[in-house]
Amino acid sequence: MDISAPHSFPGTLDRSGSKLCKICSSIPVSFWSDKSRNIQLRLQSLKSMRFEADRGCQLCDILQLGPGRDANRQSEDLEVLQMRRPRHYDPFGLMKPSSSLTMIGDTTHQWYMDDVDRYPLHFGFSLVPYPWSKLEPVKMGEHVESFPLIEVWLENCRDNHAQCSSNVGHFLPTRLLDLQAYSDSADVRLVNAGELDFDGPPPKYVTLSHCWGPPSKHSITTTKANLSERMTRIPFNALSQTFQDSIKVSRSLRQRFLWIDSLCIIQDDEDDWAREAALMALVYSHGYFTLAALSAKDGTEGCKMVADIQSSYSNRFVDIDFYDYGLGQDKTRYHHQRVRIFETPVNINEHDESINDGPLNDRAWTLQERELSRRVISFSKQGLLWECTELRATSQRPWIHTRLESSLYADAADQLFKSKVSWNRIVEDYSARSLTKQTDKLIALSGLARVAQEFHPGATYIAGLWSTSLPKALLWKVVLQPSEPEFPSQTATESAYIAPTWSWASVRSPVSFGATSTPGFARHNLKVEEIVKVLKYQDPYGALEHGALVLSGALLVGVDVSDQIPRSYAFADDRSLMRDGVAVGNVRLDAPSISHLEVLTSRESQCKLWFLLLEKYRDFLGIVLREGVDPDDGYTRVGAGSIDEQFEDIFSDCKPCTITLI
Repeated sequence: MDISAPHSFPGTLDRSGSKLCKICSSIPVSFWSDKSRNIQLRLQSLKSMRFEADRGCQLCDILQLGPGRDANRQSEDLEVLQMRRPRHYDPFGLMKPSSSLTMIGDTTHQWYMDDVDRYPLHFGFSLVPYPWSKLEPVKMGEHVESFPLIEVWLENCRDNHAQCSSNVGHFLPTRLLDLQAYSDSADVRLVNAGELDFDGPPPKYVTLSHCWGPPSKHSITTTKANLSERMTRIPFNALSQTFQDSIKVSRSLRQRFLWIDSLCIIQDDEDDWAREAALMALVYSHGYFTLAALSAKDGTEGCKMVADIQSSYSNRFVDIDFYDYGLGQDKTRYHHQRVRIFETPVNINEHDESINDGPLNDRAWTLQERELSRRVISFSKQGLLWECTELRATSQRPWIHTRLESSLYADAADQLFKSKVSWNRIVEDYSARSLTKQTDKLIALSGLARVAQEFHPGATYIAGLWSTSLPKALLWKVVLQPSEPEFPSQTATESAYIAPTWSWASVRSPVSFGATSTPGFARHNLKVEEIVKVLKYQDPYGALEHGALVLSGALLVGVDVSDQIPRSYAFADDRSLMRDGVAVGNVRLDAPSISHLEVLTSRESQCKLWFLLLEKYRDFLGIVLREGVDPDDGYTRVGAGSIDEQFEDIFSDCKPCTITLI
């Protein structure tokens, strides 16, 4: 179907403030409708379009300069250019209402989809819904203020998102920063929240998620020695750039109280630190919103509030308001639609990945800060990112409602996390992040575990795993790292106890639970008889002094490990499992090199290696254990792997036994 844009203004008017030529102003609202498909709209010649672009028509500017235009088709005498909305072309998937438009040549040729691939000039648009359409329309190249958009996000979430406001009780952290302590100064002070004088519900507070950076870049902290001083006054100029920015943003959004971990927790008081770490889930889940300094690797870099959103995205866009008059008998009512038109289409998944990259998401502590917060406003070098339970959006595309549907995503039981993923996926993300102190490994995840307990009723949590997932969850494997993290973890010479060897928390590498997703069977009655855990502090979700599993019905096969190249389907860094000199399977070692295992299996130690069968899925899946020197020593894990199904007979002589994993 062809629609001609009239060379006058019958029934249409642009009030966006973006200067449009007569042709572009005359595009009917119906053209941008989500129901509008298989339509070609005749515009004007390329020469006229360039002329109007020079005069300030921003739509002509986007159309005639879009990427991918064939240089041989840049003739000035093309009679009439067209925009086409294909019948089925929808590159955005979940991003509805949206579509793609294509510039396809002049009226002397009829170009179809195959020709679009040969002569592409794609640009994208999205219909701007309420309440974002009540903001001032964006013009190309103009400075766009961030705070009006943030306020709309907050207002929309508060008023319309039931999930984001449900099950939120009354809670205040132990200490808060009072941002209105001094009317004549930007200085702040630390206050005991329990001593605040207020009527009704507790006041709202904001939380900050930030990277501390190396010790030389650490921001000021609260210690036992300066606590009294912090409770009296904290000079604004003494704060890091990130802290100053978070205070400015909070004040601009009319928020009085702010929680920052390094200032609100007494850093050299072990009891205070342990108690506050256990409260982390409550602190972030009850905050009004969290400010995240996504692109700052330390406190000196600030929140990186972008001044020019369009240049940071490298994709110009413009808002255009179209009005159709003549509705109703009185001919005075009109239909209004705001359209945001992009120089190139925007893939929301790729876009989110790029804006979401930053040092903050490489740090272990910040995962629970993001997942537990009701609302997160991230400041990236590319713009703003909004995340809450019902909305994930950016300053370029601030209205995108995300519905995640994939086999990787969890059932309703794990929907408390904004990433909508299962506990195993949370652990995979967490294990790939950097942690300065390995002794914090379970503590920095305790807030998420505490909240997740609601969705694992009756389960015991120990060392990052849930009893209801055992013993299958023991099948995790290490993921080899291509490079060292920016802030190295504890060195291998440090001997502080972190977790039992059968827990993923015992290794310093990222881990994968891929094998646990297989529909295995034939566990041979392997059962967890007892879970032993000795807490380091009082937090049942935190650090451990000791942990063990007592398993009954265990089938053990004696094995050795060789440098022999495994079968073709194994990974290059896996090792061969040997039985009587024959390669029967493969193993991924938990240690970074074979030399560690050589020590474990040296003649001096007189230790044996055993394959513990856990699952049968094509091959036999299990973990490799090291037997202790003494019978009471128990077994320690050294890797995970499989035995080929053709060697099923090696299990025939196995007698079920009870073993203790430590």
